[in-house]
Amino acid sequence: MQITITGRHLGVTEAMKSYARAKVEKLLRFFDRTTSATVTMDIEHAEHEVEIVFDVVRGTRLVSKASAPDMYAAVDLAEQKLASQLRKLKERLRDHHRGERRHDTDLSAPPRTGTEELTTYEDVIERLRRGE
Repeated sequence: MQITITGRHLGVTEAMKSYARAKVEKLLRFFDRTTSATVTMDIEHAEHEVEIVFDVVRGTRLVSKASAPDMYAAVDLAEQKLASQLRKLKERLRDHHRGERRHDTDLSAPPRTGTEELTTYEDVIERLRRGE
């Protein structure tokens, strides 16, 4: 995977590059099918801003932006946001392939049409004969 680290309005030091690279590599634990990652560090007035862009399978692009008074804190916040997005993506892909449905619906029980409760087999047969 290719990791690109750039700075806008600032010179990125080796310490900042290694810190950002370590955070991005940590994110690969969540989703290893990432093709490239771009980290952009910026200073606007007194705020340090970090944007992390992950290109993952099938053209999906995940973007997280964070700002903080410190560049390292901004990298941490952006990493946490992207980790949440990656978990959500992986869960969505996993559930799609397993064919799972929403958790609040129970598809094993037939839908009820009335409020009365069917208790015995004979009651069910009698209702079917009547056409209910």
